[in-house]
Amino acid sequence: MDEETTLNEIKRIDAVICIDAGVYARYRAVLRHLCVGLIDEISSVRLLTSAAQAQSLTLGPVKTVLYKPLRWPQATKRFHELAAALADRPPSVVHAMSAQSFDVAQRVAAEFDADLVYEITALQDVAALHVSRSGKHRIICASQPLVDQCIQKFGRARTEISLIRPGVICASEPTCFRDEDNIPTILSTADFTKNGGVDTLLNALKLIKERNHKFLAILLGKGPTESRLRALTRKLGLDSIVVFARFEGDILKAMVGADIFVQPLIEDSISARSVQALGQGMAVVSVAGSVNDAYINGETAVLAKHPTPNDLAGAIESLLVDHELAQQLGANAITHMKNNHTMSAMAENTAQVYQNMAEQRQPATSAS
Repeated sequence: MDEETTLNEIKRIDAVICIDAGVYARYRAVLRHLCVGLIDEISSVRLLTSAAQAQSLTLGPVKTVLYKPLRWPQATKRFHELAAALADRPPSVVHAMSAQSFDVAQRVAAEFDADLVYEITALQDVAALHVSRSGKHRIICASQPLVDQCIQKFGRARTEISLIRPGVICASEPTCFRDEDNIPTILSTADFTKNGGVDTLLNALKLIKERNHKFLAILLGKGPTESRLRALTRKLGLDSIVVFARFEGDILKAMVGADIFVQPLIEDSISARSVQALGQGMAVVSVAGSVNDAYINGETAVLAKHPTPNDLAGAIESLLVDHELAQQLGANAITHMKNNHTMSAMAENTAQVYQNMAEQRQPATSAS
């Protein structure tokens, strides 16, 4: 197949990307970059979602098909409505972005005899795929640890899994500690949930304060435990230096104005905000064992050994006392992200997965 024929084949691919509320919340920026990039690579891109907020990803030629959750006893009726909404342009590939969208993606792929792609961005996606995977499909993983998990779980050959890392916007230079006269700012976007890690972060900040370090901490998360976390902040004597904020607009603007980004727990999923922080050259603190392989301890980030207040405080403190180290980590992180997490590579490699599956169908199509 020559280059011109290959290009024409790619342009005829019609993709439907299935998105649930969970992956939208933690992966929104990456999803937007993927959609924008794919517009130039394939014939059409549509988003299929039951999460109304995901309609905000609609832009230009990328359209959103909103459907009602497929729950009993109306699941069959609602699926017929969903299929009818796609029937004017039957998809040639269905791309499921996370565990909660796997089932609907399988049904849509079967309905239209389309190729099926599962994207793995979290450990729960691996577990869900182990239970519900269909026969003919392709797997995309967003990091090497997730590739390793899939190989371990399914016994698949490495060549059957595509490693496509999330693409992000990168700064030209580190954002951290550019003005030595400013009070250092610590930023966290961890959710206010039972297992979000914010309790650990607050206790770590108490230890840092007791060691006479000056700082301001801004918490941009949200969730059901906010009232309890605010009470804990007052109890720990941190209410004058910890701010609970509702940031409106582009999160990158908040990152440019802060110094240290903290992810206070072992990440079992990849968050757009974590990779954005690395791309912006923030001094990043996380916990060892994350599925995000962009965290390289001592090179692109500082990793606490365990998700405990003592270990987290030590990691943050190492940056508060050594601004040159923080800036070097930020510069290294930008370089790493530019080399491994570009938006163009993410879109091109994803389109290539679609194309490879289409080519595998060619013999059967020709024979018919």
